[in-house]
Amino acid sequence: MGLYFMVARKWKRSQLSGTSRAYLLPPVIDIPVDEVTKQTYESALKEYGSVIGIWRKGTLEYIVDESLTKEVLSNDQDFSFERGTARLLNLPFILSLSKGKFFKDVHTTVVGGTIPRMDKLVDQIFPIFERQAHRIVKDSQLSGKGVDLSAHVHCCIAEAMLIIILGENFLDDHTLRITEETAHAIPNMAGMYPDPSPFARWFPRIWNVITWVRLVVEVIILQYCWVIVPIIWKEIRARKYQPLNSHVSKDNSEKERHNEPLIHYIAGMYADSQGRVSICSAIWVFIVIIAFIFASVQQTAASAVWVMFELSIRKEYLPSIGEELSTVADSMDSDGIHRLSYDSLCRSHVLDSFVREVLRTRVDSLDMIRETTRNVLLGGYTIPKGPVLLIDLFNNPLTMMHRWAGNLVRPMATLTNHSKILNGENAAQFDPTRWLEGPASSTVSSGYLTFGYGRWACPGRILAVTVIKMIVFTLLAISVPEVEGGECVVADPLNMMSLPPIGRVIFHPLESVLRKD
Repeated sequence: MGLYFMVARKWKRSQLSGTSRAYLLPPVIDIPVDEVTKQTYESALKEYGSVIGIWRKGTLEYIVDESLTKEVLSNDQDFSFERGTARLLNLPFILSLSKGKFFKDVHTTVVGGTIPRMDKLVDQIFPIFERQAHRIVKDSQLSGKGVDLSAHVHCCIAEAMLIIILGENFLDDHTLRITEETAHAIPNMAGMYPDPSPFARWFPRIWNVITWVRLVVEVIILQYCWVIVPIIWKEIRARKYQPLNSHVSKDNSEKERHNEPLIHYIAGMYADSQGRVSICSAIWVFIVIIAFIFASVQQTAASAVWVMFELSIRKEYLPSIGEELSTVADSMDSDGIHRLSYDSLCRSHVLDSFVREVLRTRVDSLDMIRETTRNVLLGGYTIPKGPVLLIDLFNNPLTMMHRWAGNLVRPMATLTNHSKILNGENAAQFDPTRWLEGPASSTVSSGYLTFGYGRWACPGRILAVTVIKMIVFTLLAISVPEVEGGECVVADPLNMMSLPPIGRVIFHPLESVLRKD
């Protein structure tokens, strides 16, 4: 198998480098595994041009600079988000099985099932973040040391999302633990977490297959399917649902859905004309919920932890954000606890500008991905559609349903977010005040790619930013954070926002800090 892999890779290298009578191919750059950094990629783009080919984890990918990013992300005809993301997640078969509807259904779930009812959702889940904030501060105070903020944040977001999906009746320690495990499993299945083992570095495709199969069995089948799926099955089969495409009593049905858990909205997406969810449709409900758990828990948790670490290090911004909390809070009870609604969180412009700047400066370098649908002319080169050879069945069985897949293209997002042309001469500096007059941290633009761009920009960005604000405000209302040792370690310099920083945070009770002052 290893011999086949080496032969196939050599053959592909020889075919894809140099020139052709028909078109000029981008240069393919060799970067040793131990030299892969954001700086080496940016230097290669600067030296060789706006498009380069690089072998990453056993696959040839094309990286583009900021001059071509907008074209790649907005040209859906030539660069497919759905096919690229399916391959990124090691789920190329998901589009064929869903008849191309999977990502559209996930998008509908978020846009239709959460955004219109943000007021109610915040009222429903805010107490969770408030309770967890007191727990985090208490743990830090009792130990006298820093706490693992990532674990705490991951837990409280998982609890909040479980309530949004299923309602409070099904919340217990067991279902919460499995929700967390599921959220962790998906990025591991996709190979998003760097593995330090030599085998994983030198045989990435084989390692991806082993990891994928192991997690599908251990987490998805033996935990999610064993515990969460029966709950979902019982819930969606217990009643009839008004199909989303039905025009009968649409206003009334919308009001009903706003008062129900997300599972009922998803069931309505798949309900037939009789209001029933078939067995086959129920399977897709299970899969869509897994996708929602991953996107809402894993990605949001990492972003929230980064915001708290930056606040803990850049203490000069704490007074203004603390003052804003007192200003926007709807009320304060006798215990000094602030009550926040969705409207008050939307009015927190100082915190919002800080969040946007953290997300801008800590953006993942190569998080966004597209797959070519045909030979594409880009930056003076032609990126071929490129068949995946039959021999790739030995290297990566997960590509077996994509014998004629396109090539993967990734914009170097850091070059865009740090562009002086798009974000001013001081784009390399951390300056939240640049956003005080807007736009909001959830608003995408050609110079701010943290949530993507174009038609497939992250649909859950409003929910994500709202959750981040609740975490920050509930912690700052009762404590002053400090990074243990004064610094943290970036887990993956290429994809900073996908992984939380390595470090611990000490939370000093606000009362004791005020007494000292």
